[in-house]
Amino acid sequence: MIRISWRNIWRNRRRALITMASVFFAAFFSILMICFQGGAFSKMIDNTLRTQAGHIQIHAKGYWEEKITENFMFMDAATLLYMERIPNIDNVSPRLETFALAASETNSKGIALVGISPQKEAVKSNLPSRVKKGVYLTETDDGVLIGEGVAKYLNVTVGDTLALIGQGYHGASAAGLFPIRGIVKLITNEMDNGVAYLTLPSVQFFMDMPDGYSGVLISIINNKRLDETMRDICEHLFLTGKDLSLTGKEDPENQQIKVENQIWEAGGYEVLPWHFTMERLLETEKSDRMIGVVVIFILYVIVGFGILGTVVMLTNERRHEFCVLISIGMTRLRLSATIVCELLIMSFIGVFLAYGVTLPIAHWFHAHPIQVTGGMAEMFIDYGMEPLLPLSIEPSIFTNQITTVLVIVALTLIYPVRKIMKLKISENK
Repeated sequence: MIRISWRNIWRNRRRALITMASVFFAAFFSILMICFQGGAFSKMIDNTLRTQAGHIQIHAKGYWEEKITENFMFMDAATLLYMERIPNIDNVSPRLETFALAASETNSKGIALVGISPQKEAVKSNLPSRVKKGVYLTETDDGVLIGEGVAKYLNVTVGDTLALIGQGYHGASAAGLFPIRGIVKLITNEMDNGVAYLTLPSVQFFMDMPDGYSGVLISIINNKRLDETMRDICEHLFLTGKDLSLTGKEDPENQQIKVENQIWEAGGYEVLPWHFTMERLLETEKSDRMIGVVVIFILYVIVGFGILGTVVMLTNERRHEFCVLISIGMTRLRLSATIVCELLIMSFIGVFLAYGVTLPIAHWFHAHPIQVTGGMAEMFIDYGMEPLLPLSIEPSIFTNQITTVLVIVALTLIYPVRKIMKLKISENK
């Protein structure tokens, strides 16, 4: 049967090529569209995590539910240094974030203070590139960087002194004078109008919290090893924090590392994955993906009717041939099986050709992403992201799209089988 089907395919090369081309372009366009969409989403998430939130965040237990000074944590330099040496970790950025009243000679405004390591922040978020006036901070600087919106509201500029009043550790009052080193243009208007950056030692001294942090942001190299990296972090935090009060239940290895609702607990710390801390980003991605699903569905409908049209043409052109074969003794069931075999062979050829063409294209543009230019590039840069759009090469994209196209082909096979089974020989002589 396969030999007969193969010969039948090439008896009419034009018809065979049209059928294979319809399947080829269906798989080709669906695979490339999903690769592009998946690559764009992956790049957006990866850029956001590397430049802003981090793949992993470490906080003291209870901080995520109630972000108050009493829930800040203490961590020594040795622990931070150890985490930097974990193989999959790319960047460790400790932060000390609090709120304060910023005042100039005539105006005052409540702002968020972010204590950073200028050197690590430069690597993580490329903050120096956002300095529009003045200079970037050094590791021992006692100055402050403020957003353009804050500078405009307080009517201050580089060289002026900013007075900050807030709450220190354990309810103590905190106050200080800080020279303005630079003015930065931040990602969003909310940040631009309400954020100031200082060095970690400056904020720790301001709040009377040596070695105190609100959290630690960690960027990793391979997101697929997220759980493994979190396990390495938790095991070390358990060892360094074993003198703290522990509330977690012991695991089978007798280590008090607890995982609940994606929150890992160890040594009095909470280790949070980005899936938990960036729920809004994931919700945005899901809504965007739904739009993509609608577009892909429309594409599949067009593709399905295209393949169906080809199958209808093939079937109607061969009605006389089918009648002759049935007349000389070939059963309708055997004839249907032969036609199905023909169409499946042509479909597989089209699908594998599409796979062979799209795979190198996807790999090329994954290694050499599309360079975004113009206004779109400026928007990417404003959000701290590289203006690049790579294509995704996830194996599931290729297998899912090829499977979907083959399912569409299988559905179109109902038409020729039905026609053969109901074919009236007397009317097609």
